[in-house]
Amino acid sequence: MPAGVVTPEAVLLELPTVGPATRTFARLVDLFLQAALFTALVLVAAVLISAGGSPELLILLVVVLTIVVAPITTEILWRGRSPGKALLGLRVVSRDGSPSTPRQAVVRGLVAIVDTYATLGFLALTVATGTRDTQRPGDLAAGTVVIRDRTGRAAEVPVAFLPPPGYEAVVAGLDVGALDDEDFALVRAFLLRVGDLEPQERWRLATTLAEGVRRRIDQPVAAPITAETWLWCVASAYQYRRGNLLADAALGLAPIAAPRTR
Repeated sequence: MPAGVVTPEAVLLELPTVGPATRTFARLVDLFLQAALFTALVLVAAVLISAGGSPELLILLVVVLTIVVAPITTEILWRGRSPGKALLGLRVVSRDGSPSTPRQAVVRGLVAIVDTYATLGFLALTVATGTRDTQRPGDLAAGTVVIRDRTGRAAEVPVAFLPPPGYEAVVAGLDVGALDDEDFALVRAFLLRVGDLEPQERWRLATTLAEGVRRRIDQPVAAPITAETWLWCVASAYQYRRGNLLADAALGLAPIAAPRTR
C-alpha cells in the first residue's frame, strides 16, 4: 500500500511500501546467511571450548553475535539494507523518508529478538499485515518503514550549481565531506523543482531539508541566509569537492542551474 513519505529532497511522494510476502522472503535470505554465520562461529567456539573456554559464555556470545550484532551492524554500514533487502531492492528508511539512523537500526535489531526470533516471525508477520505501511513491531518502535529502493533511474543530465552571488565565502567555508552522491542527488532534486512548489510549502520543505543536511555535515547554517540559498551553497560546495563540473560550466561545456522562482 502506498505511503505518503516526505523524502529528504523534500517532495511528497507516494512510494510503495513493501508487502509482508516480499519482506518475508528478504528475511529468509538473511536467516540463511545468519545460519551460515552461526555455523562458522560454532566451529570457532568448539575450538575455544576444547582449549578450556566456558561453553555457556561462548554459546551465548555466538547467539548474540548472530542474531543481534551482525544484523544491526550490517544495517548501519549498508544504510538501511541487509543482504536480503539488497537482493530484492529494498531499504529501511525513517518514517519521514530520510535515511535510517544507527539508533533506529539498534531499536529494530533489539525488538527483532522478540517479534522475529522468539515468536518465529509470527508476531512480526501478524503486526505487519495489520498495519497500513506493513510495519513490524521493530519498525513501529524505531519509526521506520521498508520501501523499494529507487534504482534504475534514468541518468540525470549534469548541471552545475555555481555559488550564489555574494555567497562565495559561504561555499568556500562549507565542509561537505560527510555527504555522498545520494545526499547530493536529493539536494539537487529539490533545487531543480522548487519553482513548482507553493511559496509556503517551498519554505517549509527547504527548512526541513536544510536542517537534515546541517545535522549530516555538523555545520551551522550561516546567518543571515535562507535555507534554500544555503542548500544551493551546499550543492555548489559539493561539486567543487567532487570534480571539474563547475570549471566545465564556466567554459560553457556544462549547463548551469538557475534559481527558480514562481
